[in-house]
Amino acid sequence: MMSIRTRSAANHPDPKHCGPTHSGPTHSGPRHPAAGPDITEDDRGFTLVEVAIALVVIALLVGTVLQAQGMVGNSRAQAFVSEVGAIRTAFGQFQERYGALPGDYTDAAALASGVTAGDGNGILSGDGASQESLNAWRHLTAAQFLTNLKMPPAGTSAPSTPLGGQYQLVSATVGATSGVWLRIGSMTTGSTTGNSTPLLTVDQARRLDMELDDGLPATGSVVTSTAACQVTGSNMYNLAATDTCLIQVLM
Repeated sequence: MMSIRTRSAANHPDPKHCGPTHSGPTHSGPRHPAAGPDITEDDRGFTLVEVAIALVVIALLVGTVLQAQGMVGNSRAQAFVSEVGAIRTAFGQFQERYGALPGDYTDAAALASGVTAGDGNGILSGDGASQESLNAWRHLTAAQFLTNLKMPPAGTSAPSTPLGGQYQLVSATVGATSGVWLRIGSMTTGSTTGNSTPLLTVDQARRLDMELDDGLPATGSVVTSTAACQVTGSNMYNLAATDTCLIQVLM
């Protein structure tokens, strides 16, 4: 029996689909990737990690500056409280030794050269640079009761506080109490007539009051003359107020 062998289409493709064959690659030259910009380390920008590190460093620097400013502010405030206490002590010591008010002492010229004597009437007369209210500082320093207070040139102004403004000793009635008061405020620029402009923040005034007296704005030997610094209808400092306070301390 004769076997019939067929030829597969795979070995003999359909002539309809036959065309020129290519034994080599279809492209005459080597392939190259599409051209694009060269990216270097300098062009890639900042990573999120680098930005985060920079922000942390900035935050630390700002925090350090604010902390330093706070420490300086606290140091000045403490120096101010200590200085007011020293002035009060010196004032009392002068009275004990000489039996007179500093500034009103009639024999003050014997304390040091250039010191002006007072009239001995028992009060500090005047509110200007050439009056007893300023001469009181000359008497205290000449008698060596105040040695660390920074004094201005003679006859010009009152001594400055560590917080700005000036100290001034005046005879006055504050509330129901008459006597010599240390007024803590600011003078108008160029003025030598009085430091009646409020100076201290409410917190600074309260701190001074708590250190030297009862911590209450309307009673005792440390009082405020600024209504806005006191809670309305109450003998308490108004810590929510942004006003500055004129403070007076009884000597």
